Amino acid sequence: MKSELNVRAVVVGALVDTIGTLIAGLLFDAAIGAAYASSSAQALDAMVYHSIPLQLAQLVLGLALTLVGAYVAAHIAKKEPLLHAFAVGVISTAIGFIFVFSAPEAAPFWAEAAGLLLTIPAAFVGGEIRLVLAGDGRTSA
Repeated sequence: MKSELNVRAVVVGALVDTIGTLIAGLLFDAAIGAAYASSSAQALDAMVYHSIPLQLAQLVLGLALTLVGAYVAAHIAKKEPLLHAFAVGVISTAIGFIFVFSAPEAAPFWAEAAGLLLTIPAAFVGGEIRLVLAGDGRTSA
């Protein structure tokens, strides 16, 4: 059986993930800056960098948007939702590598590594959710 990748679905899903993550990150930074009355962008960056809860919140936010982007790709594609979700995960991981290597000290190593390692599993969950919601989900005995 030949697999056909719907490139449009994957591109839309990857854009939902990438643009959504960028917007959510800006909103997150604005909310944290307002909540802590940060005096400068550098002070805000330092505070977030040294805060495990804030790093975890950013990680969860980014992974959630990967899940949403993968779901969107799987929904648009109609066929082979896991293949399309996986493709979004691969693209998102590649974009993540670009960000990590272009600004290696923007986040602690553990946060960068966790983000890269969990992106494809998050995308897979998005594809699985699409399967379940479409009625194609597998049920365990």
